[in-house]
Amino acid sequence: MSTEKIKNSLKNGPDELGYYGEGEKARGGFASGETLMPILKNLQDAFEDAIKDKSFIDKFHYYCKHWINRPSPLYFAENLTKKIGGAKIYFKSEHLNHTGSHKVTNCLFQTLLALRMNKKRVLVESGAGAHFSAAAATCSKFSLPILGVMGNTDIRKVNSNIIKAKHYGAKLEAVDGSLKEAITHVLKMWTNDPDSYYLCGSAVATAPFPRIVQYAQSIIGKEIREQCLKHENKLPNEIHACLGGGSNSIGAFHEFLDDKEVKLVGVEGKTSAALSKGTIGIMQGMKTYMIQSKDGSVAEQTKDLPSGINYFSVGPQHSYLKDIGRAEYTFATDDEILDTYKLVARTEGICSALEPMAAVCETIKRAKGKPKDYIIVTSLCGRGEKDLDVIEKLRGSDFE
Repeated sequence: MSTEKIKNSLKNGPDELGYYGEGEKARGGFASGETLMPILKNLQDAFEDAIKDKSFIDKFHYYCKHWINRPSPLYFAENLTKKIGGAKIYFKSEHLNHTGSHKVTNCLFQTLLALRMNKKRVLVESGAGAHFSAAAATCSKFSLPILGVMGNTDIRKVNSNIIKAKHYGAKLEAVDGSLKEAITHVLKMWTNDPDSYYLCGSAVATAPFPRIVQYAQSIIGKEIREQCLKHENKLPNEIHACLGGGSNSIGAFHEFLDDKEVKLVGVEGKTSAALSKGTIGIMQGMKTYMIQSKDGSVAEQTKDLPSGINYFSVGPQHSYLKDIGRAEYTFATDDEILDTYKLVARTEGICSALEPMAAVCETIKRAKGKPKDYIIVTSLCGRGEKDLDVIEKLRGSDFE
């Protein structure tokens, strides 16, 4: 990808070295050991070849439609809109996809890529378990063995996704910690097992993973564009999405990067708000914002309630978008997220995952006082069965 093309469109990139931006402002890269570089180069070549193959893309779109149930609806949250007053609130209903979140689209794409590369097994990490469950479903569908790795902190929170993954035939290995430790462990396993395919769950880690995940998930934004034009005859004024690593948000944002009139807003958890509170570092194969020690030698622990956004860092494309001012990033507290969960459940009859409630927190704040023809689309990226035990423990009395 030439530098000139990157300047002409924010939708182009990263460059051939895996970076978004240039010089000291460059984010991303191939920050990996020598043993991984041939494997990564092979993956990048296979990906670039696959997306030029019409039969491969047609197969991906076929299963998106007939197995995942895409396009997911763009749903007008009429009751919530009336209660808040102001902007018209739409939910991009990724929670209605097969397996219950946006994760399955990326899993489908990369499982098909693994088959194309003749890989013998899939390795996968997960925080909230949604990626593990979705990857287990796609691997079951296409007869690939799969091993998932999760932190024991997260395993205690999200039992239902783990049960589903087991029913699909997946095996699980636990590590001490959370998503950060799970990713590190899988990268080490993959280094010693090149016949396996690492199915990265978010737009993070070394190149080419941020680009692969963005490509797969960009279907979210493409559907938002088409659906909003159909429903409202115009583009949304704002698009909101939660993020930890950032696959859901970059999927919603990417289609609109060149539409400067559309505001893009990402919402992290309070303790893991790398884009609001972090500093630039290099870890887990990428140069990006991180919650880390002052000297950058150690990643600090985060403790946000929603496991899927409880991640110490963020995908490099989001870091780049923050630096150039194309997207805004903020954060929500656990209490705000739980309050918003209850509000959405009671007004719209939707049992949402806790992660997207971080984004809805910001939607509610920004909707107030806006004109009635102002449109905010928020990605509702997962459903809430996985969180019910935690919600009941913390807020069960709220619903009695």
